[in-house]
Amino acid sequence: MPWGVFLFCIHSVGSGGLINAAKGYILTNSHVVAKADEIIVTLTDKRQLKAELIGHDPGTDVAVLKVDPTGLTAIPMANSDYVEVGDFVIAIGNPFGLGQSVSSGIVSALGRTINSSSSVFSNPEAIQTDAPINPGNSGGPLINSSGQVIGINTAIIRGSIGNNQEAEGIGFSVSMGTAIPVSEQLIANGRVVRPRIGVQIIDVNPVNAAERGLSVDEGVLVVVVTPDGPADRAGIEIDDVIVLVDDIPVSSTTELVRLLLTDYRVGDTARMSVVRSAVTLSFDMTLAEIPDDR
Repeated sequence: MPWGVFLFCIHSVGSGGLINAAKGYILTNSHVVAKADEIIVTLTDKRQLKAELIGHDPGTDVAVLKVDPTGLTAIPMANSDYVEVGDFVIAIGNPFGLGQSVSSGIVSALGRTINSSSSVFSNPEAIQTDAPINPGNSGGPLINSSGQVIGINTAIIRGSIGNNQEAEGIGFSVSMGTAIPVSEQLIANGRVVRPRIGVQIIDVNPVNAAERGLSVDEGVLVVVVTPDGPADRAGIEIDDVIVLVDDIPVSSTTELVRLLLTDYRVGDTARMSVVRSAVTLSFDMTLAEIPDDR
């Protein structure tokens, strides 16, 4: 049977995709299910199943539900690392509660940070698309031309964005590169435990490199160091440029955030190599947990 599902919550409607048929796990958006008193899943064969919320992560807008797995088929997933701007995509969902609906477009951009009127998602690699996404599409899959899911539709920009400019065809999806490791932690722990280094960072580019007198024009620039955090205790300073983590090159905040989320756990020791005044220095630090107080 098809793997697309439609969600009815007490306070909202949305969509989702079955990621594990054997165990009945469904991937959707946090904002769709977070405040629900009860979640009912409607399958494309009209069956309705009561769903259990396994966990949700507001920071990435990812949630995992569980239903009776009888007769389900899992969604085929793609490696979102190979998604390219211009790729043809299809958005599947439940816009305005109308039921199964499909829209098409292309990948407009990669590596976006999602901002909306209700939330700021700490999502390091959102996919931007011009495939029409409407209320009710949230949580539904974004599919490539091979029929594999590359993302979870999560947000749109609509209406006026200032100076009488109207937004059109700007939607965002959580990439599977983010959604898969987040969902694995939600299934294992019920929440996402994030290791942190205790800094605020931005991408290095030729403009800010010139403004700050940096000797490199690529990497991750430290702009704030949290007092007594892992980076502070290790010796990292403001205006250091992080270029390596345990010999893995990092050229952007996207790469660093994703690397910490997918390859490291709280308590691990990581060696950060930074460029400071044209000198490369290395620091060992023990990663700590980012408290989840949401």
